[in-house]
Amino acid sequence: MKSKFASRLRALCALVVVATVLAACGSTSGTTSTTSTSGGTLAPGAGFKLGVSLTFNNTDFWTNYISYETKFAAQYNATLIGPLVANNDAAKQITDIHTLIQEGAQALIVNPVDSAAIAPALDYAASKNVPVVSVDVAPSSGKVFMIVRADNVQYGQKSCKFIASHATGTSGHIAILEGDLASVNGKDRTDGCNQVIKSSYPNFQTVEYATKWDTPTAVNDAKTALSTYPDLRGIYVEWSAPEDGILAAEHAASKFTPVGGSSHIVMIGNDGTPHEHALIRASQLDASISQPANAYAQYAIFYARAALEGKTYSAGQSTDHNSTIVNLLGNLEDALPAPVVDKTNVNDPNLWGNAK
Repeated sequence: MKSKFASRLRALCALVVVATVLAACGSTSGTTSTTSTSGGTLAPGAGFKLGVSLTFNNTDFWTNYISYETKFAAQYNATLIGPLVANNDAAKQITDIHTLIQEGAQALIVNPVDSAAIAPALDYAASKNVPVVSVDVAPSSGKVFMIVRADNVQYGQKSCKFIASHATGTSGHIAILEGDLASVNGKDRTDGCNQVIKSSYPNFQTVEYATKWDTPTAVNDAKTALSTYPDLRGIYVEWSAPEDGILAAEHAASKFTPVGGSSHIVMIGNDGTPHEHALIRASQLDASISQPANAYAQYAIFYARAALEGKTYSAGQSTDHNSTIVNLLGNLEDALPAPVVDKTNVNDPNLWGNAK
């Protein structure tokens, strides 16, 4: 009896082991590993869930970006979760990222509120084997699969070179209405402007106003600059939203003249939105830097899928869309082109602001 029982027990155990192995194999064959870190790949053509965490959705740039994101999600067979919008609250963004992963996001697109504060959320995503693509703003710590962004130092350099070279005088003050300096973008744009003025246009003096991407603050700071500096030659707005308010302030102070006027204060923005193009055509705004909302959306989703497919990239690599992959703060960045838009090229059909 004992011998027969032992034999049956061994047989039963063997069956359990086989069943367990078969169940495990069935589970693996029924799904595809979704992270390059695990060595698996997303099958070609397979759909995936893509979580999106943004800082804002209330500007012309970001509403257009979200529209493009929906379009390209369909092209790359991604099901979007979100966007969840942090409204410039870094703590809320961390909670949003946890929520997106809990809701089944296999990859993330994140537009960081704060370049340093995003690190714990990136660490959490890594612990769950969820790759992250950072769009528009780069993290200053923490790992991402790719940053999709243009060179923001060049934004500042191009913008302030434009102001100095188009100003009605050869000296005077330039007001910089900064974004949030806790964002790499805000710091880079301010640094780029100061660099080019100090190195190439030393007769001009920059004055910095910390707006933290807040439109009413930027408009009030522009009013301060208009009343404080009689030799104000230019206003560099590090994003597009405040421009209408600044133009209204110039009119109220009787300091507005059209582009090209003898006492005109040069104003340049950063985004290249359709509304900015209209202002440029109407000789109210001098120029903008075209930050490509369509390309940001497309390539953020492209790299999210590439991460899940196990693809790899390296610094110095050229892309098929007129950019180069570079190293930025320990991560890879696809540095997309961002041209200056003024009256000479505002009708170029290749500009994203003319796509609609």
